[in-house]
Amino acid sequence: MPSDQHFAQLLDRLLKRSPRVLLTMTASPDGDSIGSLLAMCHVVKHYGRECFLFSPDPLPSTFRFLTDEHPIMIEMPDSVHDYHLVIIFDTGDIKRSPLADELIKRDPAKTQVVNIDHHPTTTEYHGQNAVDHNFIDTSASSNTIIMHRLLRQMGIPLTPPLATALLTGILTDTSHFANLNTNQEAMEVAAELMRHGADHQKITAVTMRNKSIGALQLWGRALSRLNLNKATGVVSTVLTLQDFQECGVDDEAAAGISNFLNSLSDGKVALVLKEAPGGYIKGSFRTTSDIDVAAMAKPFGGGGHAKAAGFRIRGKLVKNNGTWNVEPLIAPMQEK
Repeated sequence: MPSDQHFAQLLDRLLKRSPRVLLTMTASPDGDSIGSLLAMCHVVKHYGRECFLFSPDPLPSTFRFLTDEHPIMIEMPDSVHDYHLVIIFDTGDIKRSPLADELIKRDPAKTQVVNIDHHPTTTEYHGQNAVDHNFIDTSASSNTIIMHRLLRQMGIPLTPPLATALLTGILTDTSHFANLNTNQEAMEVAAELMRHGADHQKITAVTMRNKSIGALQLWGRALSRLNLNKATGVVSTVLTLQDFQECGVDDEAAAGISNFLNSLSDGKVALVLKEAPGGYIKGSFRTTSDIDVAAMAKPFGGGGHAKAAGFRIRGKLVKNNGTWNVEPLIAPMQEK
């Protein structure tokens, strides 16, 4: 892996020769991926380049306060081939990007691709490498920590909106300094960002004090279905599409349940299974043990960190004799 200094020098060269830059991120964007995207947008504009932001999925309303000055597309009006530089954040696996097919078909002489992540990222797709420059640091608490290092190396000044975007990533990926991602660097960088005007109160308000009655009712259903498998140490629960409909909330209302269950003294791993439209089930693993949940997610086409991982499979949740089970529509598979 190149050093922060060498990677910053590479980005400097790429930005100077790239009039049009596309920034994109993982499916199901969170505070860290959105914060990283917006931080890089600040860098691109500092270089006087055209900056375009694309998200594969709609942004959670929780984080829309960050995007007032930087609208993010959820549909691509043009092609990857129309950009000179593409930078991808926090994806974990390139197949999670709807742009993967175009990325392996582009002309590298015209369009360069950079991946920045704190997950062990898979950049190969259909036997081809979709990325030209890969900067991974799994020791970083969040992707925005990596961005902060690069900004410092590149001499980009911290403004209050930029500091707020970076702090959002740190706070959400460390669960406000409560999970195992928390380290000394995260605390020190957070303090620096607050000195530069990061709006800690706003971030806390939208990420910790944003539960509606419907959301709490949904959480109640998840908590009422907790089950401990003593053989595996997995504490699991389920949420169906009917639960979301009856509580009058969307998928965003379930955000944080797996992190909350990770605080249980019983069990070693927390697993939340949620039905999603289109005949899918999303699984979210969390652990504070020495178990690698990324390895648990891998057979289902998922991935992530050793302590936090997820997957998506075709299937539905079925209750038989009081027990919830997954009924696959097809065998567990990797998404295309």
